[in-house]
Formats: sequence, C-alpha cells, structure tokens
Amino acid sequence: MGTIVNGANGGFSGKAGSVIGASWKSINYIRGLAKKSNKPYTEAQLIVQARFKTLMRFLLPINNFLKIGFGQKKADRLTPLNYAFQLNQDLAIQGVYPDLSLDYSKIRIADGIYGGGGTVEAGFDADVITVVWSTGINDVYQTKEDDLFYVICYHPAKDEFMTSPTVPKRQDGTVTFGVPEHLLGDAVHIWYFMSDRTKTKISRSSYLGEIMLA
Repeated sequence: MGTIVNGANGGFSGKAGSVIGASWKSINYIRGLAKKSNKPYTEAQLIVQARFKTLMRFLLPINNFLKIGFGQKKADRLTPLNYAFQLNQDLAIQGVYPDLSLDYSKIRIADGIYGGGGTVEAGFDADVITVVWSTGINDVYQTKEDDLFYVICYHPAKDEFMTSPTVPKRQDGTVTFGVPEHLLGDAVHIWYFMSDRTKTKISRSSYLGEIMLA
C-alpha cells in the first residue's frame, strides 16, 4: 500500500497498483513495476552486467571512502558510488567479455584539486605496511597541517581491503598498520588521497603501486 506524502496533492511512497512511488534527494517520482521477461539476455546485455559486476565488486566495500572522495561530485544528481562507477568503468575495466578484469593502476577512489601528499611511498617489512608522505604546506592549494590522509590497500588473492585503524594527518608524515597473517605471502595494491579536516576539499587519489607482503 502506498503512503501519501505532503497531503493529497503530494507524492506518495510505496506500491500503488501498477506503480511505485519514491523520493530521492527531495524529488518525488513514480515508476512502473518491472515486467518479467522470459527472453534470454542478449550478448550486449550480458556484457553490461559483467562490467557492472566486475567493478562494483571492488567499489562496494570501500563505499565509505567513496563518500569522501566523490562526495562533492554532482551531488544533486549522482551518489558518490554511482559517480565512482561512471568514472572508473571507462578508466579501469579491461579485457574482452567474458574475460574482464580491472587495471588497478587506473582506478580512482577520489577526485579533486586539493593538494596531495607530495612524495608518497609505501613499503612492507616485519608484517607491517608503512606509508610516508611529505608534511610541507602548499600556500597555492591552501593545505593545512591537520589535513587528513586516507590509505586503502586491496588484496586481490583474498578479495579483501585494509586501511589504517585511524586516519592520520598531514603533519604526521607516516602511518603504519599490521597485516593479518592470512594475507601474508601475496601482493596488495595501494592508493591514497587527502582532504581538509571538513572533508569538503579533496585531492585526486594516487596509485602507489603493488607491494609484496613477504
């Protein structure tokens, strides 16, 4: 049963007959119920589905990062997750259906013009990942000592992500975090990006490369 919103002349929420009412970003809309079809999918449809699954499998677990990294992009029309998908499907999906994969070096998890961390390096030793960056302030980009530094590691063999337990600041210049034993012995891919303390000024993410956890 549908629920009328804002009086008799307003929108409604829920199912009413053959239509569904809903609201997104304060915009009321109505859509028809999906019709079941017994037709087999075309190859073009299968390709679209495969591309969607390949990329969303990577993006969904890091949605909290995407909310920061793309939170200022087309906020009135797209969610950060949808924006990230649209950007990365052209950049990062490679191969020919059905053998699709991701080029991790081209994936972006944030996009903006804020100042990054200068020279940034990542390494592994004694079961610990260490990331170091420049602490200098850039007057042109109006960066601050209390800017936030986000790091994401992806382990393809286990399909798991890692990050630092707390978000360090620009002035810290380094962050370390331990690697669980079950992830040792394989490679991880690493990205970082930065924001101001209000999370409204965002840098473009950078791919730091692949390192072996051995």
